[in-house]
Amino acid sequence: MSVNNQFFEQHLKDVIKFHFSQETGSPFWLEKKKSFCFDPLIDVRSISHLSLFPDVSKDLKQIDVETLIPKGLSTTPIAGIFESGGTTGKPKKVIAFDNWLDELVQWRIEGSPTFMNDVPLNTLAIVPSGPHIVGDINKRRAKALGGHFFTVDMDPRWVKKLIHEKQFDMAAKYSQHIIEQIEDIVSTQDIGYLIATPPLLEIIAKNKSLVDRLNNCLQMITWGGTQMNPDTLDYLRQRVFPKVAFNASYGNTMMLGEARTRINSEYQDNPIFDSFSPNIIFEVRCVETPERIADYGTRGRVLMHHLTKFAFLPNILERDTAIRLPRTDGLVGDAVSIVEPLQEISGVEVIEGVY
Repeated sequence: MSVNNQFFEQHLKDVIKFHFSQETGSPFWLEKKKSFCFDPLIDVRSISHLSLFPDVSKDLKQIDVETLIPKGLSTTPIAGIFESGGTTGKPKKVIAFDNWLDELVQWRIEGSPTFMNDVPLNTLAIVPSGPHIVGDINKRRAKALGGHFFTVDMDPRWVKKLIHEKQFDMAAKYSQHIIEQIEDIVSTQDIGYLIATPPLLEIIAKNKSLVDRLNNCLQMITWGGTQMNPDTLDYLRQRVFPKVAFNASYGNTMMLGEARTRINSEYQDNPIFDSFSPNIIFEVRCVETPERIADYGTRGRVLMHHLTKFAFLPNILERDTAIRLPRTDGLVGDAVSIVEPLQEISGVEVIEGVY
């Protein structure tokens, strides 16, 4: 057995013990355990055993979030209660702890070129506000990098509703509302790091005065939230922001975090995403038969496991598909690239909107 596998199995053992012991576990998982036909403390020893657990995504749409707090963390500071975007119905609710988000952000910036920048630069994050975890993560990232944090009012649920109702003119007006907020900030502030979705970057690219202003101060653009067409990415890199470095992230509420881009490595001109293993692990499963692992280099549906003392969310089948790739660091799990949403889940159309 490799050292990394031994490390993972010990990590998994510790996480299982924490969440399923009466002294430290959460009311949610201790109650769930009563219905299991297996004993997590005895029967779960490897990543393959995580398939024994149910996907609790639907439970998180109805849950009393206080039941998610492990007894062992009852006095630990909480960063917030966060919600998913409600892409496939009622949003899911999760709890994130301060210590976890700080660990995640430190890991994230250590794997980014920005970690080597000694001069504090301001961040503008054009990401969902309100109950969305991405805002909190980027605020902490900006603080860790030493600059000020600027953001906008954004409600992705409203945009998705407009698109679902085919009110495309109103959706376009909402996008313009966001652009106006960006202009107000960029006209008076130097922004070194810009975080935005591909649809919003395309809209920004059409605004020459905004592009000119950003090109005077930007050092890096990080995109994420929705898929990026390689031709669009090439256009933004070569024609719109030729002197700006590009980075990407892939994450969501259920991960309680995000994966980071592998530096100096791409797959068919697309970024490769590595998760924060062994805390967050990706597996890519066959779309039609998710109990089977997809072959490397083929598209499958992303299965996610969050395995920390701060949260236990195993066996979560995501709304996304991706190309399965091997990790190059020897850690457990798959890397992913060319992430795309499913067209529909359980008969519900998946709408990305501006995010």
